[in-house]
Amino acid sequence: MQVRGAPAIGVAGAMGIALAVQKASKTAKTKRELMNKINKDARSLEHARPTAVNLAWGVKEATNFLRQLPDDIDPRYAAKREIEFVKSLADKDVSVNKELSKIGQALIHNNASILTHCK
Repeated sequence: MQVRGAPAIGVAGAMGIALAVQKASKTAKTKRELMNKINKDARSLEHARPTAVNLAWGVKEATNFLRQLPDDIDPRYAAKREIEFVKSLADKDVSVNKELSKIGQALIHNNASILTHCK
């Protein structure tokens, strides 16, 4: 898989958690069991690219969302809610990028050269 752009890398990390939750929800009987089943996947994803701050952010956002769900939630319903949450992160990323593009269009002249780098 190839993902370009820090925010998109964060969303990809969150999607990885959603996939782990979906898989674990098939056998987990409780939210606690669900959380325990995805812990290893969350750590692996979070450290897959140590310099990608947004990757760790996305993983934490997705795991925190799951953690905040009611303790008595059915694991399959928790997976459904997790997927909805991660889709909203992706939609927000697209929306923010479109808005930034509009702002940039007004500031950057045609044929301009721009150099960016990560800190």
